[in-house]
Amino acid sequence: MNAYIFNRTCQLSILIGAAGLLTPMVIVPSWAQSPSATAQKATAGLPQAPSGSQGGAAPAKGPTADTIPMTYTGTGRDPFRRPSNDPFRDSTKIREPFRPPVTDLPYPDFPTREAKWREIRDRRLDQGQPPPAESEKYLVEELLVMGIYSTERGLGALLKERRSGTTVFVREGSKFWNGSVISIQRTPRSFGVSDTQVVGRITCSEIIVRSNGQLVTKQRFLDYVPKAPPGGAPTAGQ
Repeated sequence: MNAYIFNRTCQLSILIGAAGLLTPMVIVPSWAQSPSATAQKATAGLPQAPSGSQGGAAPAKGPTADTIPMTYTGTGRDPFRRPSNDPFRDSTKIREPFRPPVTDLPYPDFPTREAKWREIRDRRLDQGQPPPAESEKYLVEELLVMGIYSTERGLGALLKERRSGTTVFVREGSKFWNGSVISIQRTPRSFGVSDTQVVGRITCSEIIVRSNGQLVTKQRFLDYVPKAPPGGAPTAGQ
């Protein structure tokens, strides 16, 4: 029995001695690695500096700071200029400005015009000036020609307002609310119309105000066409 225990003790001693010799060989590879090897594993997959840099900073890419201008010299974000070289230009967001259609503005009604005419008349009378003519209350298209006459100052015409029947006397240069008399003519001058009953014509200028603030002047003709009733003398009409 003592011999058996002695043999087992010798075997355990031999095994413990062998384990002590093998342990440094197993452990050293895991901890005895060089610092450079550990660093290479930690930085694996990251961009590395070029080999020629020798640990220095990577060479700069792009323009240097002193070559970049400090101010923007483009044309800005004005969508109406549409600069082709503007870096902020976005053609998908550019829209044409809305321009409403241009129309002719209506004239004031007669009560408004008459009130304004009276205001001007009273102010001129207070200042010792002649009052405006009666014809300045009316629009050109509201008047009919009742007759054309000769006067010491040239030809004159008698006009009638269609709505009220009020008559006014005008001559060349007389004013209306929206125009004036350019000329007064009568036969034997040809007016270029087929109706032989036209014996006189008043050429007027008519001012039209557009919605965009523009003033347009055009001509309007008032023809004198006397009509003779059965068994009576000719009367004026149109």
